[in-house]
Amino acid sequence: MSTDVVELPASARPEMLSPEQLALFEFCGLAWKQGDKIAYAPLAVAQAFIQTVQRSGLDPWAKQIYAANIGGKWTILAGIDGLRLVAQRTGKYLGQTPVQWTADGQTWVDVWLSKEPPAAARVGVKKAGEPDPTYMVATWAEFGQPRWKQPAHMLGIRAESHALRKAFPMEMSGLYTPEDFDDAEEIAPSEDWYSLIEGATTKDELVQVVNRAKNLNEMTDELRKLALMRHGDFNRSDDE
Repeated sequence: MSTDVVELPASARPEMLSPEQLALFEFCGLAWKQGDKIAYAPLAVAQAFIQTVQRSGLDPWAKQIYAANIGGKWTILAGIDGLRLVAQRTGKYLGQTPVQWTADGQTWVDVWLSKEPPAAARVGVKKAGEPDPTYMVATWAEFGQPRWKQPAHMLGIRAESHALRKAFPMEMSGLYTPEDFDDAEEIAPSEDWYSLIEGATTKDELVQVVNRAKNLNEMTDELRKLALMRHGDFNRSDDE
């Protein structure tokens, strides 16, 4: 399905979204259910996401790209297949070297047979006009995760994604794979803080919302900026 037909709504409120936009928001992680209600990512995040989709040409319906709230910060994620597609569309991508692994940093092998995770993985991306592949190494000590069920495979993907971004920095700016954030859990806020802050009608109500978000460790930088702006609105009203 083409993403060109998806228009950025003027507001992230439910009544401003068409069924198609709501489906896109939910599918891509920009909306989620909270009881019998639906909460939404900030409008700026949705706008950045759709602009990235248009720039990269990735298809959110194919899960090539999506948004996630990780550790309280919104991030745009792309699957490794999505990064490969971006590279291929440049017309300069000539493939890559086979993934290799090592236990000591000296001897590299094409197949990892040990039950223990490899110490490192490396991949080289081939690019037209470049005499040598662009290699990147991902070490287990720096990037490995004990909960990975396929540690060698996952470490190889980490090395490949880094190599692709290094070889094509402009085309892949702002794109990260889930493996880049595997050490943090994806979370959905317990309440729709943006709507609550925007909808506060008094200073006391605003302070109560902010304190509740802080107590739940869900007060992000974006929420702080919004809360300060709303606090300023109340101050100006008092002065008038």
